[in-house]
Amino acid sequence: MGLFSRKPKIDMDEAQKNKVKMRQLFNQAISDGDSYQVLYATTGSTWKEEGILSDTRVYQFISLVLGYRESDFKIIALPINIELTEFSEPLEIQISEVKAVKYRKRENTLDMDFSKRGRGSMYFSFGDIEQNSRSFVDNVSQEEERQQFMAFIEKYRAKL
Repeated sequence: MGLFSRKPKIDMDEAQKNKVKMRQLFNQAISDGDSYQVLYATTGSTWKEEGILSDTRVYQFISLVLGYRESDFKIIALPINIELTEFSEPLEIQISEVKAVKYRKRENTLDMDFSKRGRGSMYFSFGDIEQNSRSFVDNVSQEEERQQFMAFIEKYRAKL
């Protein structure tokens, strides 16, 4: 931790309720959802929009419930809204289409490179999120889930 670093202010009761809501959304979307471990993740994209007076960089953030299963090394990214009330079409990632993975512990980020998808790479972030976030789900605390996911990724990498 640096001199100006601070821990996020998280309401732990709300964080626990959010974990339950995320599990419920995942189980609604995926028929065998209970066979997956889940954690909150974000991903995003940026692009440049050219304007008359100036150019602008636009950021789009996407909230996800990321499910993973060790038995077949399947990963499912389920897009959700930040109120944890709706989800959209899940993205299934088969291990056969993954070329490489890298987990950056300091940033709590997983980078995936694909060999068979139209998109060459993708990233997922797994940080804790404090109260009153505008772009993400509020009150996310998942240290234990991150540790379990890191152990899964080590086994996943060995299978590639």
